[in-house]
Amino acid sequence: MNLGEEKFKQSRRLKSKIWQQGLREVSANPYDYKNQNLFIEEAKLLLDEAYKLYDFYQLKFRLDDESLEKCIWMLQLDAIDTLRDSVYLMEKKKHRIVGKMFRDITESLDIAHLIKKQPEKYLSKFYKGKNIRHSDFRKSILNKSDRDMVRGIYGEMSGWTHHEYKCLLHSYSIGGKDTLVYDSHNPRVLVLPKTISQYLWILSILIKHCFVEMETSGLFKKDKLKDFRIDELL
Repeated sequence: MNLGEEKFKQSRRLKSKIWQQGLREVSANPYDYKNQNLFIEEAKLLLDEAYKLYDFYQLKFRLDDESLEKCIWMLQLDAIDTLRDSVYLMEKKKHRIVGKMFRDITESLDIAHLIKKQPEKYLSKFYKGKNIRHSDFRKSILNKSDRDMVRGIYGEMSGWTHHEYKCLLHSYSIGGKDTLVYDSHNPRVLVLPKTISQYLWILSILIKHCFVEMETSGLFKKDKLKDFRIDELL
């Protein structure tokens, strides 16, 4: 552990405002680079700490093991590793591929939640390699308003995967006479500050979602999760 990690753990406090800001507020302050850089550093440290917890299960599960525990471990580990890659790419201003990863993270976490909730229906499907759709997860949500909210969020996430116009526009700025300028056309990548701030905000939501799922997964004892400040994040 380096000095930065030790100081971060001792402070037990997340200082970037992005963790608590709404999208409108984040979008209104796209040039708050100090806040964005702080978020990236905090996100990297949190996700690295979380990733280490999954090491407890290394060499624990056999190939022929078809347990619920192994299933959740694999799906959540996939999600958290994709989150770590996303933060790394955002630090490099590689936002296009990150947008496509949002839905992937969401699906991994939500499908793990669904299988844990209804193992008798979905666990064998998972191990048989059958497709478990995100729509199955949404149908399992009894409250209509919650179900509609999740459907709306998932629909937004799908915009990058389906190459919707509004998502593709995130990679362009406006030049003279309202002409489009691709942000990677020049040797130096020129990504709009508003795009970066919005993508970081989405990552903050997905990281919170991941930590909540970790808490309810049954994989870890509560004392192992104390450093993730879940109550502070929500």
